[in-house]
Amino acid sequence: MPFTFGLPYPACLAATRIARKLKFKVPRASHLDQEVYFKDQYHSTERLIKRFAGLIDVKDRVILDVGSGLGGRAPWFIEQGARAVYCIDVNRQELTRGRTILDRLFPTSMTKSVIFIHPSEIRDEQFGDVALLIDCFEHLTDASAVLHDVHEWLRPNGILWIGSIGWYHYLASHCNSHIPIPWSQVFFSEKAILRTIRTILREPDYKPNVWEQLEGIGRWDNVQTLRDRPGEPLNMLSLRQVRKIVLNSEFQEIQFKVHGFGGARSKLLYWLRSLSQVPVLDEFLHSYYTVHALNQPKSSSIAATTARQVRTTEV
Repeated sequence: MPFTFGLPYPACLAATRIARKLKFKVPRASHLDQEVYFKDQYHSTERLIKRFAGLIDVKDRVILDVGSGLGGRAPWFIEQGARAVYCIDVNRQELTRGRTILDRLFPTSMTKSVIFIHPSEIRDEQFGDVALLIDCFEHLTDASAVLHDVHEWLRPNGILWIGSIGWYHYLASHCNSHIPIPWSQVFFSEKAILRTIRTILREPDYKPNVWEQLEGIGRWDNVQTLRDRPGEPLNMLSLRQVRKIVLNSEFQEIQFKVHGFGGARSKLLYWLRSLSQVPVLDEFLHSYYTVHALNQPKSSSIAATTARQVRTTEV
């Protein structure tokens, strides 16, 4: 069970109302319109890749954007010379909407190289060169199974790259638009968080986000755990659990890196960035973690298992 102080609903609701008054602002435009969200994905990709995955070359390669959502990163990869981009996601509404937005905003010569596809529709094996799991690993209900699928989709010696956050990250509850309290999942019980969200949704001044506009605010009514968070389930994996899952996968030459805060949002977090390298504290004080690994040819499974055991202390 994930650690939490487990403060109850009255404390969570009271703290949330104070926090919302102190931080109240118009919701981000990307939370109210999918096309804006698509554009945000597109414009933020260069910064993210250069900061965390700058050594990965996408030129003339087939890119698998696993957990792509609307697929807003795809046109950037094509602009950098990628041969093709597969936007792979379980959300069919976002795949369909992303295809429409891409076709409207970008020329046909680009969009014909982008494929939007549900994982169940993939029949090919070993067709990708680079698989990127950007900001989605925390949402995978069966992360080991997804890594196995990616192993099947990548060519031998293809690259796996993951960028995400662990469960004790200050925004890991993914409820900040409702409960703008850092580390809310650590302070309050799940029951308190979910009940508070249902209360906030029905307050007169609340403005529904794009997903609530599509599905209705009742989408939260029967949710009993954040693992079943509407639209984006949460697996609640700590950094150590993520590391273990990756090490037990079919990938090799695994590099797991924890990143501290850069100070763009908070000077305090910037000064605490060195603590992101301290065991236990890294769970709470990281800004991001990344994984870089190579796909293991099936014929090398025994040797790779031994290699992973040796490398465990190096990751």
